Amino acid sequence: MGKRKGKKQYYAGAKRGKYQNNRILSDGMAGFLITCNNREREAVQEAYNLLNEYADNLYGPEAKKPKDQPEVANGQTEGNGDATNGKAVSVDTDTLKNDNDNKNVDDGADSDEDCNFDDIDAALEKEKKKILEVSSKKREERRFNNVDSGAKNCVFIKTTLQNPCEIVSNLVEDVSVKKQHKSRYILRLIPVIGTCKAHNKNITDLLESKLGLIMKPEEDISYCIIFKCRNNNQIKQIDMQNLINQSVRDFNAKATIELKTPQVCLYVEIIRNIFCLGVAREFFKHRKYNLQEMVKSEEEIAADIAAAAAREAKKNEEKEKKSDDASENKSTKNEEVEKSLNIENEQTELTNNVKEDSTEKTVETNQEDTKDSEELKDL
Repeated sequence: MGKRKGKKQYYAGAKRGKYQNNRILSDGMAGFLITCNNREREAVQEAYNLLNEYADNLYGPEAKKPKDQPEVANGQTEGNGDATNGKAVSVDTDTLKNDNDNKNVDDGADSDEDCNFDDIDAALEKEKKKILEVSSKKREERRFNNVDSGAKNCVFIKTTLQNPCEIVSNLVEDVSVKKQHKSRYILRLIPVIGTCKAHNKNITDLLESKLGLIMKPEEDISYCIIFKCRNNNQIKQIDMQNLINQSVRDFNAKATIELKTPQVCLYVEIIRNIFCLGVAREFFKHRKYNLQEMVKSEEEIAADIAAAAAREAKKNEEKEKKSDDASENKSTKNEEVEKSLNIENEQTELTNNVKEDSTEKTVETNQEDTKDSEELKDL
């Protein structure tokens, strides 16, 4: 039997594989930043379902990689699992032509069968092939991939789409305006248009390249910056805000800062050493992009506000009551201290009086004794 692999060697290999396969949040990515409440696995599955649904509606179903590329997966067949082993072989041009001819013939036959609607098995087989074509793709080739964000209750879904904001805007419209329930585990969903290392030069370069997607030069637009930092205590919020504001002013001098009702929010999230630039339009109007809060009606929102106000008033009452009790306790303690001091003073006065009486008596006795002694002498 061979020697077993040690724990250190095993974990080092797993970590190296994670970095090599692009399964961790790094620079040069775009996607979706999702927050949840201790249910990350369910949130990831729910995010896949939501994003695929809207991506299929906007861009069509996810297509298979074209066959005319110079490399294809080794052994990639309908039921063979060797397609995911990462091996690739070169394909001869003649074989590619023959495959394309055969495919055209098969497609024609399938179309005839579909038109006739006679052979249901052929239609099911065709649908099965489409599903297998999508499922047999490599992980990095898929439209949406979950990567390790490096923070708890925070999920990052990497995408190959050029503009992730389009999917989120359609989702927000359905949830916030049409009041359609779309999420159970996802709390907040923010589109991220770019990531980079959390260094000033990298951040400035990223802003220069991505601000054109957010606003136009010389456009009269209001904005604000939402800043959050996770697992990083080196970056200060004020420094980051000054850097972003300077980049925005250089790009668009007419852009103004509005903290209450901005037209667009630059959602900045720093996770470990990665700077994520997100975009959220009408952020506060849409309940801070919280999918579970967007669905609530005006009456429910008013009830929540009233309940929150009641809870705050109750807390204030409890604080006042505690302060009153503390003041009463303090006053009673002061009274007790005063009483004890008065008792001590009375006791000291009594002892002093007793001492004075005893001294007077001793003086009188001494005087009487001296008189008696003098009388005895005279006799």
